[in-house]
Amino acid sequence: MVTLTDLGFSKNMIYETLVCTYNPDGVTANAAPMGAVMQNLEQISLTIYNSASTLKNLQTHKSATLNLTDNIELFFQTALKDTPLPEELFEKSPTVNAPQLKPANATIALTIQDFNPLDSQRTKITGKICQIDALKIYPQSYCRAKSAVLEAIIHATRIKTLYKNKKEQAHLTKLVALIQNCNEVVNRSAPNSPYTKLMSDLQKKIDTWSPKHEGLC
Repeated sequence: MVTLTDLGFSKNMIYETLVCTYNPDGVTANAAPMGAVMQNLEQISLTIYNSASTLKNLQTHKSATLNLTDNIELFFQTALKDTPLPEELFEKSPTVNAPQLKPANATIALTIQDFNPLDSQRTKITGKICQIDALKIYPQSYCRAKSAVLEAIIHATRIKTLYKNKKEQAHLTKLVALIQNCNEVVNRSAPNSPYTKLMSDLQKKIDTWSPKHEGLC
């Protein structure tokens, strides 16, 4: 049986996953990138913004799947979706009442045990692992561009929520600088690659949120 440690998890470390849930209608699927923390071999926790659709879906259905992938395009699609994701990306989990991503390298099926409000903005949820399914794949060589694009995507999701808040301008400026650094890493380590295209697409999305960020990347 596959365990969290087989997938590279260790306690007290945050791992980037794609969390899939059913919307309140119980039919349409939602996917969002979120950091997951291993509590033990049987439990995983997530810290979720109260405004997120994922939290509302978890409160409704009490189930989710955590999908692991090295496909940065999937992170881009799920983090910055402007339209619903294609239905063909998903299939129903055989274990819990939640969808899962067909292209995922591994899927962790969860039932939610606890909702713990941390503050006015965030809630920590704890889920029990029901099943782990994983593909056997060859190890991949490492390129810094991949992790740089993922880092930029995560920063961009925060920019989207902060750019209109005048009290958060210092934080916003820091995020802009971090994305610029990520872009430099991508251009240096993977010029004229799919990663540079993703960074260009990311810039275009940022420009639609706030004209003041034009020329960021």
